[in-house]
Amino acid sequence: MVTIDFYNKYYATIESSKAHAEFCELVYGMNLCQHGMADMSQINELIRRLNLSTSDRLLDIGCGNGCITEYIQKTTGAHVTGIDLSPVAIERARKRTHDRTEKLTFEKQDMNNLQFPFASFDAVALIDTHYFANEFERLLDELCAIVSRDGQIAIFSDQGTGIPGRDDSQLEPGESKIGQLLDRKHIRYETVNFTKQNREHWRHKAKVLQELKSAFQLEGNSFIYENRISECFSSDRDLDCRFLFHLFKNGPAT
Repeated sequence: MVTIDFYNKYYATIESSKAHAEFCELVYGMNLCQHGMADMSQINELIRRLNLSTSDRLLDIGCGNGCITEYIQKTTGAHVTGIDLSPVAIERARKRTHDRTEKLTFEKQDMNNLQFPFASFDAVALIDTHYFANEFERLLDELCAIVSRDGQIAIFSDQGTGIPGRDDSQLEPGESKIGQLLDRKHIRYETVNFTKQNREHWRHKAKVLQELKSAFQLEGNSFIYENRISECFSSDRDLDCRFLFHLFKNGPAT
């Protein structure tokens, strides 16, 4: 797993990297300093499904430097809090949004030790960040406690069965580790299947990175290139699934 030292270095660098900005534009559709798989169509689907009002409170877990968090807040008008374990990421987020703290806040917190009172939020989003949970079931229980009675939780995941080398490309949501856990805990949920789009994402990402390799090198940011390209080939990405799990604490709103 990538260490906190890497993320500190990464977030200290990417906002000034023209190569990374171009990479994000070409791969995700907009430069929000992304480090994950969710492109703008997926982020906008998350926003559409949560359907937040201007009075709602959203927690973004693993927000990085908060660019996606900021986009969600601007798009919905909701009160949004972003948390991340990287102090550099949180510092960058706060510095960039210092004039918008009425509805946009950032805190350095560990998802494995959340420090929020009961029913603090109306919704929680984990955009490719649940992988950092030490015990996902324990985290899920905590999330259900910190969302309101009719709260929602949105999780992007390509974890699938969690069995290395297994072909999860035809997996049904309920067959995944997350789906099985939700069914066992009787948590109602809906899903969006992004498996096909995810396969194309990895192929396109590798192609764009290879085209921009020299640009990263000229900036002295080869470490960014090496990290992002290694993700593309760390496993056979054609075997991955990808789902957006949309959880309802007390069932879908009628």
